This record gives sequence, C-alpha cells and structure tokens, in this order.
Amino acid sequence: MANDTPPTGNRTTSVNLVRSSNPWTSANSAAGFVLRYLIVVRKQLIAVLGSSERADECLKILIAHLVSVGFGEHKKGRLRDFLIRAIRTTAKARISDLTVSERPTTDIDSVLSDNEQWLSLWRTGLLERAWRSLERKEHIDPQRPLFSVLHCATTKPKQPGQSLRERLKSERGVELGEADIQSLLPVARASFAQLLADEVAETLEKPTKEDVKAELKTLGLTKAFDGMSI
Repeated sequence: MANDTPPTGNRTTSVNLVRSSNPWTSANSAAGFVLRYLIVVRKQLIAVLGSSERADECLKILIAHLVSVGFGEHKKGRLRDFLIRAIRTTAKARISDLTVSERPTTDIDSVLSDNEQWLSLWRTGLLERAWRSLERKEHIDPQRPLFSVLHCATTKPKQPGQSLRERLKSERGVELGEADIQSLLPVARASFAQLLADEVAETLEKPTKEDVKAELKTLGLTKAFDGMSI
C-alpha cells in the first residue's frame, strides 16, 4: 500500500479540516485508541532499543498502563507528544534492567516529538490509516472504486507505460472507461484528503482549523490538500 501523499488535481474540492469530533483526549479506551498507532510506536522503540524483543516488552508495559489508568494527567496536547514521552519512559525502564554492555548507545532524552525519525514514522502511520479507511469505503461501495483508482494513479506501475485503465483492470480487477476514471479521480483525492484530515484532527486535543493546518505543515502532509478548499 502506498505511503506517499497523493497530489490533488486541478478541480477545487472542499475538505473540512475539523469534521471529526473524536479527539484522542475523549477516547473511551486509552489503550484501544493507542492501538491504532501501535506499529508506529513499535518501530520507534526498535530504533531506540535496537531490539524487537525489547520493543515488544515496552509495548506490554505501555498497554498495561493505559488499560489501568488511561492517559492520566497527560491527556492534553498532541497524541504524538504523549506517545514519544511514553516511548522514552518505557525505554528507560527497560534499559535500567540491562547490563552496561547490553545497553544501547542511543541518548533516550534526545528522542523528542520533533525528532525527524519520529515525525517520519508518525506521518507514514497517518497516511497508512487514511489509505486503509479509503479502502474500506470501497469495500462498502464497490461501485465507486475510489481506493483502486487513486492507488493506481499515484503509485509506480508494475509495468512501465501501462495506462491507468489497463492497470486498474490487471491489478485491481476494475474495469472503467476513461471518462469514469477521470470523474472518480478528483472524488478519490478529496475523499483521501478528508480522511487524512480526520486522522490528524483526532490526534489533537481541541482541534481548530488552524491547529490542523499547522500539524499538516509540520508533518509535511499539505500536498494532499493542494487545490482543495479548506
């Protein structure tokens, strides 16, 4: 599945940056909400600890804590900030149990929320969730293959020179005429952008339009909204 941000076309489409009313701070289950981003957190822990086994041990500690006490007094601001603090805390706890020779050389305190590696992982995680949401929409309404059209239009083809129509048929089993493809593309781009905006908004405490815009800029996700009315 593609991790890149699909560029928009020339047609102007509206996207509501604060459509979602489900910020992470209002989640009924802290552990359940964080599970959405478990892969991202695990990758950062592996980078810090140098071991998938140690990363998984930290994840167990984190999830157990969230099940027991929820987000606690840290239920504010951005979810990615909360999670990077949790990564530092659990990593330090795990490292303290290791011998000096076993300990990684990474400076845990330098792993901050604006760390390039963490921002890249977080960005990719948000994009992957938006792609999966778009794919689910297609499963619900297969007559409008938005995911298939956008995915084939924005990822590298397996066979150079293959037309989008041919690619849709060979890779996705979708048969569409050129006019239908061109009609669906802007709809697919707008749907993806809206789903991405929803994902970002839900990781903020009390998201406003300006807050979401700022987070999209920080994460390098603004390309998905080019040509959109927001």
